[in-house]
Amino acid sequence: MSDKQLPGTTFDKRRGKWKGQYRKNGKTKSLGYFESQLDAYEAVRKAKAESQISSEDSEILLEVLPSYLNKPASLRHATDTIAQSNVLIDSPWAMTLMEARLFVLMLRGLRRDDPGTNRIVVPLADLVGEQPIGGRGYKLLHAALDGLDAIRIDLPMPNRQQDYHKVPLAHSLQLDSGAGTVSGYFSADVMPYLTSLVDNFTLGQVADLLSIRSVNTHRYYWLMQMWKFKSPHTVAVEELRRLTTGGSAYPQYSEYRKNVLKPSLAELNELNFEISVVENKVGRSVDSVEFHISYVAAKLQSRQLQLPLGEPAQQCEQPSITPQHERVAQRLRKLKLTEAQIKQVIQVLPTEAEHHKLLKATHPLLVEYETKSKPFDNIGATAVNLLKTVFPEYYKAVK
Repeated sequence: MSDKQLPGTTFDKRRGKWKGQYRKNGKTKSLGYFESQLDAYEAVRKAKAESQISSEDSEILLEVLPSYLNKPASLRHATDTIAQSNVLIDSPWAMTLMEARLFVLMLRGLRRDDPGTNRIVVPLADLVGEQPIGGRGYKLLHAALDGLDAIRIDLPMPNRQQDYHKVPLAHSLQLDSGAGTVSGYFSADVMPYLTSLVDNFTLGQVADLLSIRSVNTHRYYWLMQMWKFKSPHTVAVEELRRLTTGGSAYPQYSEYRKNVLKPSLAELNELNFEISVVENKVGRSVDSVEFHISYVAAKLQSRQLQLPLGEPAQQCEQPSITPQHERVAQRLRKLKLTEAQIKQVIQVLPTEAEHHKLLKATHPLLVEYETKSKPFDNIGATAVNLLKTVFPEYYKAVK
C-alpha cells in the first residue's frame, strides 16, 4: 500500500514500523510509531479531527477556564437550563472545546421566543475566568471566534436528496477586551431551532456542560439527554459515528470505542448520568450499540431544609445537601459503598476541597471498574481502601 494513499504515514526501515505525523501551524507534529500503516493513519486522522487547539494549548485552556460548579451560587446566572431543537443535535457540526463552551454561554443568553434582534453578550470571565488572559489567551479566543463564525449547519428540507439549505450558526461575533465581553448573534435561520421550541427539543444544564473537558463528551451529552426518555435506545454504529465524530474519524469501531465512546461515557458518568452500553454484533463485528441511560439533575439549594442522603428525619444536623455532596455521594454509590459508608465519608471529609480531591482520586478506579479493564473481587472494599490511603483522617475514623 502506497504511503500517498494514507497521507501522514511513512515507513521507517530502521525501526520496521510506520510513523504517523501531520502539520499544524506550519510545523510537523509527530504521533509516534505504529505496527501497521492503518494504525498510523488512524492516529493521524484522530489528531486532525480533534480540536484545532493543540494539546499544549488545550492544557493551558483547561487551566484558564473556570469550573462553573466551583463558582459561588451568587455569581451564577439565573438561567441554568438551555435548550435546542433535536434537529440540530441530529445534524452535528465540528467544534473545538472553547467553541462548544461559547455556544453554551450564548444559548444561556437566549430567552424563549426571542426574536433574535438583541446582541447576546457573554461576560469574558464566564468563559476564561477572572485572571488576566495575556497574548496567547487572546489568540485562542480569536481562533475560537473564527471557528464559531465558520460553522454552517444543514437544516432539514422536505426532499433531502435534492434540496439544500445550509446556514451559518452565528454572525457578527465580537471580542471587546475593554468591556470584558464576547458577543454576537445566532443567525435568523437557526433561531427557531433555539427558541421557538414546542415538543421536539432537548434540555441541557449549563453547570454540566461547562464542567465537561472534551468536545466529544459535549456531543454525547446532548445525545444522552435526547435519548434518555426512550432508554434503552439502540443506534447503528455508523449513525453513532456520524452523530459524534462526523463519520470520517476512527473507521475501526474498536478505535472509536477506545478513544471516543468509553472516555465520553466515563466523563458523563462523573456528572449526573448513569449510562451503560450493550454492544450488538452481527457475526464478529459490532453492528449497533444499545444505551441504557438515566439522569438525575443536581438538586438546587433552596430555603427548605433537606435531609442528608435520605436518612430518617430524627435530627436534621445539616441544613441542606450541596450539589458537591450529591456528586460525591453518586460517585461512591457507583463504587458500591453503602449509604452508611457514604454518610460517614461526607461527615469525615466535609470540605469542598476534600470532595474535589476525592472525585479526582477515585476517577481512575471508576473507569477501570466500569470499563472492566481490571477485575475486582469487591469494588466497594477497594474504594474504601483507596480512601483510607488518600485521606489519613478517614483512615483514623474507620480503624
